[in-house]
Amino acid sequence: MKVLHVLAQLPSKTGSGVYFSNVIKGLKESENACIYGCFPEFDNSTVPGQHQYPVVFPNADCDFPLPGMSDVMPYRSTVYGEMTPTMIANWRRAFTATIKQALAEFQPDVILCHHLWFLTSLVCQLATVPVYAFCHGTDLRQANQHPALKDRYVTNLDRLQQIFALSHLEKQRIQAVYGLPADKITVIGGGYDPAIFNPQGREAHTNIEVVYAGKIAAAKGVFALMPVFDRLSKKYPQARLTLVGNVGPVAKQRLAPYLQNPQIHLRPAVPQRQLADLYRHSDIFVLPSYYEGLALSAIEALACDLRVVITTIPALQEQLGPLVNNSGLISYVDLPRIVNQDEPVKADLPAFYDRLQAALEKQLTAVKEGQPFPTAVRTAIQSNSWPRLIQRIQQIIESK
Repeated sequence: MKVLHVLAQLPSKTGSGVYFSNVIKGLKESENACIYGCFPEFDNSTVPGQHQYPVVFPNADCDFPLPGMSDVMPYRSTVYGEMTPTMIANWRRAFTATIKQALAEFQPDVILCHHLWFLTSLVCQLATVPVYAFCHGTDLRQANQHPALKDRYVTNLDRLQQIFALSHLEKQRIQAVYGLPADKITVIGGGYDPAIFNPQGREAHTNIEVVYAGKIAAAKGVFALMPVFDRLSKKYPQARLTLVGNVGPVAKQRLAPYLQNPQIHLRPAVPQRQLADLYRHSDIFVLPSYYEGLALSAIEALACDLRVVITTIPALQEQLGPLVNNSGLISYVDLPRIVNQDEPVKADLPAFYDRLQAALEKQLTAVKEGQPFPTAVRTAIQSNSWPRLIQRIQQIIESK
């Protein structure tokens, strides 16, 4: 089977980018080609697949950086909501040329698109073979924030063969936002790469290592984490927090007062294998995000035997199941009231900080006391690996 994989943004550095790359790697029995957006210095040797059709930004049609599905990306990007009709027309021209080239040269049997947004709609318009699409949550966020853009540029999703959703709640949202029937949507969740994320090689260490990995942005709850950990560091002098992610000038300025604390450290984003090594030398993963589709990073951390502190994410709870959720290894923190999809109500923040602190303290105490990571939980987490997910994707495609 010849499969064309399509993503409008970078095939790395974000959850959907990692998902994109892992689906390609997982379909290793197929012949794979991929279309994706990137910038000139991007190393495309890191992208799996025998045939590649990168759309480099800026380009002859587009004099602006690569647009990203989130308004804050871990690299310089253009915000969809700030694009003019001319910019969008030029963006469509650039991707249309590449799609037509890939269809003519590669002649795929099936196409797998990521995000229910501009590019998937464009592929549905141009392709004559079955098209499937993965929803990643950020597409629904864009549609809710910019309904005029959705109505004008996301018009062909009824042509999709099937949509893969992260959870049953997301399936309901897809139906509500795009008016698509339930039988077109399959809940499939997400996966992690067990060859990269595993506990092999974990070593004992004296400090209690807490790690955050992701965008250094307000929507990820990073600036809520700072005062909370700053307070905890006085009670737990052996605890250290490492933030892993690229930081812009505004975020750096907001972090500056807290980076004076010798127990808080910042390091640039790293490739997945290096991140897994860092996890294996850590004890607790924390993600106090105000908006997530699934938070695969939490599953990757659990796969490395880390305890987890994370905001309540229904899709993650659904995928992990009761055994993991009730194991004590993961603490869910109820969100404050949210406006504009990822902005907390300021009046709710003090109580949210208290809940986050209590959850972190619970896991810090568990590490300090040497509480074990049960084998049954580790086995349950392994059921969320990419091989299991890819098997389901293949079964669905072959059954259509």
